[in-house]
Amino acid sequence: MRMLSTLLLSLVGLGTGLAQGQSATASNVPATARIYVPITVTLTNSGLSFGDIYANVTGGNVVLDPSTDLRTPTGGLVLGTLSQHNSAALRVGGKRNATFVITLPANGTVTLTGPGTAMAVNAFTAAVGTTTLTAPFASKLPDAASANLTFKVGGTLVVGANQMDGDYTGTFAVTVAYN
Repeated sequence: MRMLSTLLLSLVGLGTGLAQGQSATASNVPATARIYVPITVTLTNSGLSFGDIYANVTGGNVVLDPSTDLRTPTGGLVLGTLSQHNSAALRVGGKRNATFVITLPANGTVTLTGPGTAMAVNAFTAAVGTTTLTAPFASKLPDAASANLTFKVGGTLVVGANQMDGDYTGTFAVTVAYN
């Protein structure tokens, strides 16, 4: 009996040893996080303005190039020479040295409405030298976590044949996101 008790105690001790050998603990496991300031985008001028356009019987397009703010008419359209026209200027702000993408409206999603037939604005383009947010020289200190960058947006206005005169307006969205 004594031998059986010793054998049982040995087996119980062996079972406890086996249970302890079936698990292990790792210490000092690293945990990290990267916090970004929120990315923002704001309009810094009056928006996208194609200026004064003189309609004709055939219609055409007016392309506003955001890199030069120059307008190019097609289809025999005539542009007002004294009218104010400009690309939309936007400022994106966020984490210094972060990269971002710009999303512009797709063709057929933006129209200018007024007294006549609505006119489509298509082929939106952005003039941006870089998509990396950099801080101005004076704020390149280690604690200057945010930066900003300005870019312009242009597009193509589709003017209908015999477009009715008047003021036409609309809005569109520009989205920026961190890569």
